[in-house]
Amino acid sequence: MKTMKFLLLSGIFASLGMLASCADDDLANGGGTGGDKGTAVTFYVSDAQDDAQNVMAAPVAGSTRAFAGGVSLVGFTEGLAMQGLTPEDLTAQKLPAEGGDGSACLIETTVAGVNPMQHTGAQTRANISAGITNKFSSIGYRSTTTSVIGTTPWFHNKETNADGTLASPILWAWAQPYGKFYGISPQVTSSYNKLTLSDANYASTPYVDFEAETDVKKQKDLMTACSGVVHYATRFVVPTTSLAFRHALTAVRFKVGQNLSWNKKITKVEIVNAVSKGRYTLATDETGAGAGWSGQNTPATFTLGGDGTVSVSTSKDANNIIMGNAGDNYTFYMIPQSLSGVSVKIYFDGSSTPAITANLSGTWKPGTTKTYALSQNTSDWSYTLTTTNPAAAAYNSTTAASYTVQSYRQAPDGTQQAVKWKVVGYDADNDGTFSMTEKPSWLTGLSKTEGDGGTSAESGTATLTTGIVDLLAARNNALKAATPLGSAGAPYDLSTKGGSVARSTANCYIISAPGYYEIPLVYGNAITNGNNNPSSYQTSNTGTYILSNFKDHAGQNITDPWITQTNGGANAPDAAKIVWADERGLVTNLAVTGSGTNAFVKFEVPASAIKNGNAVIAVTKGGVVVWSWHLWFAPQDVLSTTEVTNFQKVKYNFTNETLGFKYTSLMSTTYTSPRSVRVRVEQTVANGGAKKFATITITQNNGNVRQGGYSTLYQFGRKDAMPGVQTVSDGSFTKNGGNNMSIQNGIQNPGTFYISGSGWNAGYNQYNLWSMENTTTGFNDNAVVKTIYDPCPAGFKMPASNAFTGFTTNGQNGGPMNTSGAWDNGWNFNNKVSSPDATVYFPVSTYRNGNGGSLYYLGGYGCYWSAVPSDTNFGCYLYFCQWYANPQYFNNRSYGFSVRPVSE
Repeated sequence: MKTMKFLLLSGIFASLGMLASCADDDLANGGGTGGDKGTAVTFYVSDAQDDAQNVMAAPVAGSTRAFAGGVSLVGFTEGLAMQGLTPEDLTAQKLPAEGGDGSACLIETTVAGVNPMQHTGAQTRANISAGITNKFSSIGYRSTTTSVIGTTPWFHNKETNADGTLASPILWAWAQPYGKFYGISPQVTSSYNKLTLSDANYASTPYVDFEAETDVKKQKDLMTACSGVVHYATRFVVPTTSLAFRHALTAVRFKVGQNLSWNKKITKVEIVNAVSKGRYTLATDETGAGAGWSGQNTPATFTLGGDGTVSVSTSKDANNIIMGNAGDNYTFYMIPQSLSGVSVKIYFDGSSTPAITANLSGTWKPGTTKTYALSQNTSDWSYTLTTTNPAAAAYNSTTAASYTVQSYRQAPDGTQQAVKWKVVGYDADNDGTFSMTEKPSWLTGLSKTEGDGGTSAESGTATLTTGIVDLLAARNNALKAATPLGSAGAPYDLSTKGGSVARSTANCYIISAPGYYEIPLVYGNAITNGNNNPSSYQTSNTGTYILSNFKDHAGQNITDPWITQTNGGANAPDAAKIVWADERGLVTNLAVTGSGTNAFVKFEVPASAIKNGNAVIAVTKGGVVVWSWHLWFAPQDVLSTTEVTNFQKVKYNFTNETLGFKYTSLMSTTYTSPRSVRVRVEQTVANGGAKKFATITITQNNGNVRQGGYSTLYQFGRKDAMPGVQTVSDGSFTKNGGNNMSIQNGIQNPGTFYISGSGWNAGYNQYNLWSMENTTTGFNDNAVVKTIYDPCPAGFKMPASNAFTGFTTNGQNGGPMNTSGAWDNGWNFNNKVSSPDATVYFPVSTYRNGNGGSLYYLGGYGCYWSAVPSDTNFGCYLYFCQWYANPQYFNNRSYGFSVRPVSE
């Protein structure tokens, strides 16, 4: 940790002459705030440990009484004294243990400081940072003399920012120019019941009552500071007030020793019978004098792991601090105490019975770090080599977080000496073999490959390549390079996959290759698996809001799956056209051929023009559209599915991509899972012929960069895909067709967006437009029976209204989101309410406003219709953004939202 200086200097008036008309009292009292205007109490916030560590590490050229590397023995002792320690406090000992193969022991080492770090480069007050990074509590006393500081605080338990400013400013008063201040971190609040501050009327040095959490992952480090006496010596000039925070707890760490014969996984570590509560009296001056613990009580068991967060190999992770998830250094923060009766239990391979038990001895001193290494070998000199891994780097980051190496040795008399270390090999394939030639190309370098060592850890960073490729370009190139399908004389039938399967028709077809295609002139999904499917356009249900027989473009009942056959052939088309396309030239040479049950709309998809995009084509009679279809140009795997279990425990299989989604930018890593390399570091000094070694694991996550894209958009109950862009490249689109919505107008004008009004309210208000047998409204998991107005491809349908409830942990609107990873122009929603093992990505897109048809919020919101209406005017849908998700929302049917199909 480094010291951080923050000072808000008082605003001193540049010219008192300009204020001649103001009374001196007004200048002094700050407008009635009880102090001098502009003289807010502020603190220089620092970590006293840093100053001591710098003294300990300071080299002395030519010194004959020095550690390895020329570090002064005098400076070492002086630095210890600054932390209230002596060389005798830095104990190192072998602790016998029970279990293992009978040779187990714990090697205890002690260093001054709580997880001390070495700092490189010159530090100045302008660039050094503090160990206090969050808000803390402060107490202030003031008086008229230096000898008597009032026992009643000037202010008590005030919220103070990490930069040393009070959240609510307090001003110095010239009448009481002497002050004394205390700081307590973490901030003492009513919401954290493990830390209690002495009352404001306590007539002595303040104290805190502290309780250590038994779950190590929840523990907090306790730090306090005392400024000593501060003199407000020059009026209107804020005095320098320093709060140098000192660590009140003992840091306890565990690591795997070297050359262990066991091949086990450490899954849990416990400290048993250590006291959990105590009172810590704060210091009486800035040197830390008078601070100390008393009344330690309430023995407890403190646990790290046992919940899957810890899994450390005794054979591979030598000298590595026992950690949980990558980058999480789970240190025990313990109350200083005598260790009589305190023991350690170490568990292997998830067993509920400890494999190794050791009794601790001695004392835990405040402001020190104890490391207990599970070992089988000892020597007169105790060599310590400890490493920590950096957190996994993001897929688009060229730098990993810091790794650390701590390397030193200690004699039986407590003398500690730095031991140099260096990187000696890499293991990229995780086979346990290290070599310098195995450094992967994506790890371009380490900022520190060797060091002088010391009890303070040295740190370095890894530089990486991102390995990001343009997946959109690859997607488009794959479409162009795909083997063309069909021919001018024998087009590829999309409903039978070129004759390879029984016919299944739909309102949307995926095209993944150039070629010649045909679509049978059939209403939506009126033919399924080679059979007529009248249940897609007829139901026996009746009622005011039930469409018992679906209508054609003329408003007549559909009587046959074939457009050319219904109503005695009255609708037989005579031409075809492009309604709209978002890329130019996707579809050419449209024509209607055949008759009866052998009638098709045919077209060509040129290899020179095909790319990720969308087009809507239609067949007409006398210039009037009879029916239309959406063509989605994308890889076939967009229809692969992921199983999702909603909050009600109902399973849905969502397609990989949103219907009609077109990426405008899609980058991804060349690797599909996190990549890592283990770096072996070794001490340069051997102990009994063997050099200590340890490993550092550098990991970089995989990921995508979805910087832009949009889907086709749908008005509730309509089959017609609307463009997600302002301007189409082919054909035309009318974003405001007025208040003219009806079944007849919708079919005849698939490129027209009809706005809210009476047309929707009176003529397009049925409950079963997207789910034939639906007779109700609201949110449920009722089976959806696909209709001919459904916009989804064959084999897929609109989701039920409860399908999205698993995207919040409680199934409710605004509940905690059930997501994995960071926001990525959308969310990776977990596929189960608990213990997810996969995710489904839902991107945000734009939507069309139901009142005017304009596009809104590209990249801001995700809006996905379900099959079920909320009432006659509204539809049920999923609504989410970066900050919240509403899986059970509703909006006007006229809005244009996205669709995410589920398998039938």
